[in-house]
Amino acid sequence: MHSAEQEKNTNEQPLAPRSDVRRFLRLLRRIPLIFPLQAGAVVMIFCASYIIAVFSQTQDVVRTSFALPTQTYELRPWYDEVNDFATRMQLVFGVREDVALEFSGWILEASARQDIRPELIASLVFTESSFRKNVRSHVGAMGPAQVRPYWQSFCATPNLSDPAENIYCGAQILAHFRDMCGDETCALLSYNLGPRGKRMERFASAGVRYVTRIDSHLERFDDVPSRSL
Repeated sequence: MHSAEQEKNTNEQPLAPRSDVRRFLRLLRRIPLIFPLQAGAVVMIFCASYIIAVFSQTQDVVRTSFALPTQTYELRPWYDEVNDFATRMQLVFGVREDVALEFSGWILEASARQDIRPELIASLVFTESSFRKNVRSHVGAMGPAQVRPYWQSFCATPNLSDPAENIYCGAQILAHFRDMCGDETCALLSYNLGPRGKRMERFASAGVRYVTRIDSHLERFDDVPSRSL
């Protein structure tokens, strides 16, 4: 009888208390509806991605690779423009090829920054310094564009001794006078003599000679058109 009772106890499994079942059901009811919806959305996205991947493998899809353009295509037009303008500078001013190439890039950059014809900037720089980088006048004007030191803060230029920065600053000053005066002749007179000096009678002849020299260079540029035209 003792063995039969033991066998009965081993075959019986303990049942979970009803209180635990009710507690579990209450817990399920407390879970917000958003979580089942999110889980369902994730499952649907996964299934859709899988179906698309399988379907695309069964189709004859032609895939074309696109290579990024090399930097050469971006630099080539600028390179051509610099060389073209350098050739024109050689013919107009009679300067060496290396000098023309070096100054051509600076002048074209200054032209783009200030919306001034590169021919005008080149003529101004040649008139001021004959494309010499380190020239300094008796009044302290320096560099290819002969910029006075007090313009440095106006141009926000850290170093007027740098020929490129010097030309950029000179073009900025010329554009400033152009906007003040309204025409190139007045701007050139102001650049050469200063806003007050251009109104002084004793400097009038010097200003006229300065503008005449630049105009003669511009006329020679007209005789040597750009190859891109």
